[in-house]
Amino acid sequence: MNNIIFLLLFSFYVTKNEDQCVNWNDVHNLSFYNLPRNVTTERIKWEDIEKLKPIKINSAIQILSHSECKGQRATIWKDEYLLVVEFNNKKRRKFKVSGYGGFLYEPGRKFYFVQEKDKTEWQSIIQTIRTQNNQN
Repeated sequence: MNNIIFLLLFSFYVTKNEDQCVNWNDVHNLSFYNLPRNVTTERIKWEDIEKLKPIKINSAIQILSHSECKGQRATIWKDEYLLVVEFNNKKRRKFKVSGYGGFLYEPGRKFYFVQEKDKTEWQSIIQTIRTQNNQN
């Protein structure tokens, strides 16, 4: 009986974690942002995001639609950018984008790793965001 309960709980856990991965086909809009100094993706409030200037990069959705969703932790962070994803149902979620590696993190949920074939284009996106930061 204990084995059945354990199996059911484990199945629920795996299903729940899989559900946390973004379906990039349901994304309506992507906006990147440079964060103010001493502010992190996890701590920034939605009303403060509304005051920031969005950086629109349409090609990012194509790259992210091929990304790999994992629960593992990546630790190499150099620079941090904010990505706000708006879904077709108008819900929004925040992502922490690494300026170094080809990955992003949805706080409390999952990491998304850009495929090797897309890394050059992804780094070009990061460079565009970085350039926008230097102009402001």
